[in-house]
Amino acid sequence: MRFSVRSRGGAVAVLGATVALMAAGCAGGGSESSGGDAFKVGVITSVGSSLTNYPDVEAGARAAVDAVNKAGGVNGKPVEFFFCNTRGEVNQAVACARQADTEGVDAIVGRVDIYNAQSMPVIEKAEIPDIGLVSTGSEIDYTSPFEFPLHGGTYGAYATLPYAAKADGASSYVFATIDLPIGIRQAETASEVGRNIGLDVKPIIKIPAQGVTDYAPYAQQVKDSGAESVTVALGPAGFQAFVKAADAIGLQARITGTAFTFGQSEAAGIGELANRMLVAAPFPSTDDKAVPGIAKYHEELDAAGAEDSPATRRYAGLNAWLSAHAAMTVAESIDGDVTRATMKNALEKAAPMDLYGLSTFDPASLAGQQGAFARFPKAEFHVMTFTSPTMVDAGQPTVADPFATVRGHA
Repeated sequence: MRFSVRSRGGAVAVLGATVALMAAGCAGGGSESSGGDAFKVGVITSVGSSLTNYPDVEAGARAAVDAVNKAGGVNGKPVEFFFCNTRGEVNQAVACARQADTEGVDAIVGRVDIYNAQSMPVIEKAEIPDIGLVSTGSEIDYTSPFEFPLHGGTYGAYATLPYAAKADGASSYVFATIDLPIGIRQAETASEVGRNIGLDVKPIIKIPAQGVTDYAPYAQQVKDSGAESVTVALGPAGFQAFVKAADAIGLQARITGTAFTFGQSEAAGIGELANRMLVAAPFPSTDDKAVPGIAKYHEELDAAGAEDSPATRRYAGLNAWLSAHAAMTVAESIDGDVTRATMKNALEKAAPMDLYGLSTFDPASLAGQQGAFARFPKAEFHVMTFTSPTMVDAGQPTVADPFATVRGHA
């Protein structure tokens, strides 16, 4: 059959041609999904945690579902919506994965979970496709056959920042991270990228995960390292405190970070200090409504009644919105029942999809990639700065594949 897509405002177009999509019964493992009933989309993220707080994820995915339901749903049936808040806690993250199984979710979209190493095995066992995960770098993120990301997530953003440092004129670089395994892994990869592109990379600076009230000693370590550019991997509150502490001690190094963590609401919290920063993300600024896809994102959020605030209109929410549209487009292509099994099969055979001009979703290509980070697409990343609190393009070239120099490594 031909992979056909209903217009939905002309925003989602299929770039590929004929794709054979097979409808099969639910394969073993986990609970039965919604079967012949409506397609059920699941959203899992953390809201209200000082370490990870993403109210925009639910808002973005829900806006996409609302828009499709208003246009007639998927295959004539309304799409159902499931949400679970991990609260930034490992046990709750696992509980949310289990609940997605018992609730009959057919596909999870736009997930942001720093405990994916613990929660993804539950999703794998239930055989639920996970579309558009914002990876923080767990190995399972880029090895699981049930992961279908749009890009490399925060991990990809961190791998972009050495390129941003070099384009900014820096010759030396250091990574300061929260002292957790996932942070160290991000730091090691970004540092390797930095060395591979010719930067003088200093030893990683580790910041305790708990109990830090004064970030000045860690900003001083950056200053003492002599690095001209520093990437900081902390939660939103810690990042803001670090920037203020760095200013207080006169740190001149350019501070960089991921736009998933440090966005418009965080920039507003530190005022003009944000204008000296660089942040990386896989899409243009969510403030730039001159970009048609960004304008469409805000339009659907408005139509869904989402709060018009930076906290609900950030990158993780944009990613969830795109992921939900991608999932519903794939579901709509299936002849017969939409189940977890038929969704995974369809994803593995799907033609590339242009998602509102912001991302090309090509899930079928992921299985064919080799080497480290095999299931991370070769997605383009952008470098931004601020005219506080507005996020603007930094005027640097985009990075076509942040992992290009490290994909051959195990």
